[in-house]
This record gives sequence, structure tokens and C-alpha cells, in this order.
Amino acid sequence: MSNDWRKQLDGQLKDLAIAAQQYTHLTKEKRIALTRLINAIWQSGKLVSPYKGQFQLLYQDIYDEAVQNLFFYICQDNNINKYDPERGEVMTWVNMLLTKRFFPEAIPKIIGKENEINLETSHLENIPSSQSMSLFEQVRECIETDPELLFCKEHIKGHPEANFQAIAKRRCSGISWKEISAESGIGITSLHSFYQRCLRKFAAKFHEYLCI
Repeated sequence: MSNDWRKQLDGQLKDLAIAAQQYTHLTKEKRIALTRLINAIWQSGKLVSPYKGQFQLLYQDIYDEAVQNLFFYICQDNNINKYDPERGEVMTWVNMLLTKRFFPEAIPKIIGKENEINLETSHLENIPSSQSMSLFEQVRECIETDPELLFCKEHIKGHPEANFQAIAKRRCSGISWKEISAESGIGITSLHSFYQRCLRKFAAKFHEYLCI
């Protein structure tokens, strides 16, 4: 990436972050600003890959989980205000969070250690009761209502009961991949890879449903 292009990208991301910081509450305008920021971060191709070469076949699952929770974090509460434009670039802040917090936290979630924590729940508990419904809660409600019956029809080949809606509801309830795997008889890697593919596949539909 040339220096000019990098400067242009850094400037664009900083402008988007500052725009999202202008809103105190999670209004439609703030959701739009945050969505534009997340999309620009993802499309930049500048997210780091921490600990590359470790965890073998589970690396991509851990990485996907970490990035997903990183993006949830940025969109929740007023966490975007923790970014200080005076101290550095957006990608420096985002990659620090990914490397120091979200990737390490994703490791036990995927590998299934006993000290596994439920990141989604811990984040939701930090949102004041007066705060508007969080983006995570909106996505969860969207999956549960499934207005076009899309999520219940998308399932792992040969396992119609292991559909995206059922798996997502279990995950949103704090059930670990290890437990879901034991219940369904399907490997953790297969379950998580299917789940991540569905999140990517239905991303545009979530935006449509949530008007973001």
C-alpha cells in the first residue's frame, strides 16, 4: 500500500470514527455511522492476524470469533468514544484491541477450555438500562423472529436440526461451542465455520432488517 493511499485510508477511518462519536445514544444515525466505520475497517484489509501460525486448523475460527466480537464491541454502548483521534490512527487502536483483548479472549471460546467466558453477555451487562437496544440485541431479536424464514432453513448439510437460527439462539444464550457440539454430534470446527459463513451471508439482510 502506497503512503498516499495509507494516509487517505487513515483519514477516511478517522473521519468516520469522529462522525460516530457525535451521537450520545444509539440512534439510527449513529448505527449508520458505526456500520460505515465497520465496513471500512473490514474492507481496508489492514486488520492484523495475531499469533499467525499457531492453533493450526482452529486459527481461522478463533480469528473470525475475535473479529466478530471486536466489531460488536465497537458498535455497543459508547465504546467508539474510547478511540482518541489525537493519539493515533483508527487501525492502530482497532488492531491493538484485536491483538491484546479479543483474540486472546476468543481462544478459550473456540478451543472449549473450562474457563470460557461469554463475551456477548458480559458486554450487554455493561450497557445502562436506559440505553437503546444494542446492536447485538437487535441482531439476536432479528434471528429469533426470522420474518422470511431464512435462518431456520439454512442448515448444516445432513443436519436440518442444526440450522443457523437454532445454533445462533444457543450461542446468544451463552451455550459454548463445546456444549453445542456434544448435543448435536457435530464437530466444533464445522459448527463454528457454518455459523461464521451464515453471519457473512446474512450480513446484508441484517442491515436491511435493522435499517442500518
